[in-house]
Amino acid sequence: MKIALNLSVLLLFSITCLAQKPVADTWSNVPKSQDDRYTNPKSAVYAGPNGWWNFGEVRAEGVSTPTLKYAYKGGLSTNSDIFSLNESGKLQILNLDFGTEEPAPGTYQVGKKADQAGKKVIVSFSDVANKAIKNWTAEDGAGTVTVTKSGEFIYFKARNIVLQPSGVYNKNEYKQALKLGFEGASKP
Repeated sequence: MKIALNLSVLLLFSITCLAQKPVADTWSNVPKSQDDRYTNPKSAVYAGPNGWWNFGEVRAEGVSTPTLKYAYKGGLSTNSDIFSLNESGKLQILNLDFGTEEPAPGTYQVGKKADQAGKKVIVSFSDVANKAIKNWTAEDGAGTVTVTKSGEFIYFKARNIVLQPSGVYNKNEYKQALKLGFEGASKP
């Protein structure tokens, strides 16, 4: 009798777990609104994909110890083919190098060399706080960056890119890999 009861509880637990919906992507900048003036690319007051307008968000955490965390929203700009996302007043910067200021829509493999034709992008992250430059760069195949176009905006999105420590000052907890996600939109 006890075995049957345990099996029943286990079966009920399994069905409940399998029936749950997967967790949705919680990155969202635009609150739900009554109309679509800000979310419709054909609207004159369109705010860009997910509400980003030369703006974006970065989230990163250490692979070995979750106490190493970065999370900020900041400006997204381009200079000499490199897109940079940083927050004013903070000394943290994410760089994306597609080899061009207007990457074509598609999925780009993270690599050590930028190549638009080969759909390759360089991803790096730096923290310059406390007068010590800590860098992380991605190895070949460390993830993907999705580029889409919405109206005049270029939208970037990536999740779970693994960056390896590459700076001289990457010591102690900074010597571990980072798991990085970001998104944002730029209007060239």
